[in-house]
Amino acid sequence: MASKNFLDTLTPTQRIVAGVLILIIGGIAALLRIQQEKHAPPGGPTNDNRNVRFGTPAPAERDPNSRDAYLIERPQYVLSYNDSKRTANWVCWNLTKGDIGNTPRLSHFDPDPDLPGAFRKVKHDDYTGSGFDRGHLCPSKDRTDSADNNAATFYTTNIVPQSPACNRGGWERFESHCRDLTRDGSELHIAAGPHGTGGTGEKGPHDTVGGAKVNVPSATWKVVLVVPPGTARPGPDSKMLAVWMPNDQSVPEAWKPYQVSVATVEQRTGYKFFPLVPDDIAAPLKAREP
Repeated sequence: MASKNFLDTLTPTQRIVAGVLILIIGGIAALLRIQQEKHAPPGGPTNDNRNVRFGTPAPAERDPNSRDAYLIERPQYVLSYNDSKRTANWVCWNLTKGDIGNTPRLSHFDPDPDLPGAFRKVKHDDYTGSGFDRGHLCPSKDRTDSADNNAATFYTTNIVPQSPACNRGGWERFESHCRDLTRDGSELHIAAGPHGTGGTGEKGPHDTVGGAKVNVPSATWKVVLVVPPGTARPGPDSKMLAVWMPNDQSVPEAWKPYQVSVATVEQRTGYKFFPLVPDDIAAPLKAREP
C-alpha cells in the first residue's frame, strides 16, 4: 500500500489552517528579505563584489529613503542612482579580457527592475526625438561575454542623455582604448558618471529630456585604475587614467584632448575614487598629469 501524504491525514479544516500558516510564514520570509535589502550599510555593497573591490566613489544605500544615492548592486556593475535627476551619480565596474566576447548588443532599453516602486521609471521613449543618444556608462561591449551580462547594461539607470558627437566620438574611442588595455591580462577598475546640468545635442541645448525629465549633464567623466597582470593589488607599476568631456557637439573622435588627472575629477566631483587603495600608492597615481 502506498504511504499517505501528510496533507491526506488532515481534516478539511486542518488543511485550511495549514495553508494559512504556510502563507504567513512565506510572507514573513519575504519581509525579512526586504528589510535586509533596505538596510545595507552606507558606503558600498553588502558583499564582495569585484566591481567595487577598491571601494565606491561616495556612499550609497539600498534604502528607498536614500532617493538621491540609491545603491543598485549586480554582477555586471554597481551604481548609485539619483531619483531627482533620473540618472546614476556614478557606475563602477571591473573589466578583464574575459568580459569581452561576441554577444550582439540589444536595441531597446528598459526601466530598471531593482528600483523601488516609488521611484520614477525612465523609459526607452523618454530619449526618443530628444537629439541626445542613450549613452552607456558601463558600456555594452564591456559585458559581451554572455547575453545576460549584456542585457544588464541596457537598463535606463545605466545611461545618460549624451550628445551624439561625444557618445559616438571621443567617449566611444576611450571605451575602446580601455578594452585594448586588457589584452595583456591587465585588470581595469572603472568608474564613470555625469556632471552638472545642461548639454547640447543635435537639436540644441536642453536641461532635461522626456516626460520623466531626465537630467541632461553638462559633462561626463570616467576614471580608470589599471592593475598589471600578475599583481593582485595596485602598486607603483599600476596606472590611472581619466577623461572629462563636455556634453555637446564639439567633441571629436579623439579622446586624448580631454584627458585629465584623476585628482582633477575628484576635485570637480567631490568624489574619492578607489578609497581602499592606500593613499601612499593612490595619491601619486591620481596626481599624475597626462
